[in-house]
Amino acid sequence: MDFLKKIYYDSKVDFETFRNKLGKKIKKERVARGLTQEDMDDGDDGVPHRTMQNIETGRSNPNLRTLFRLSKRMDISVSDLMDV
Repeated sequence: MDFLKKIYYDSKVDFETFRNKLGKKIKKERVARGLTQEDMDDGDDGVPHRTMQNIETGRSNPNLRTLFRLSKRMDISVSDLMDV
């Protein structure tokens, strides 16, 4: 659980920095899988396009349900997704 150490024990990382890094990581993983933001919005289990924009640009942070949906859609574990 290296990502937990990075979040909780690295005093140099503030919340805004973490949120921006998480957004970049989510975008990197999405693009690596050839998915668009629109592809992430696939019905009831999807994440709306506007929400994806806000998360990937660091304007908002995803809740646990959103992280779960993203990881499921991109076939990546939540812990790997959060390993920023």
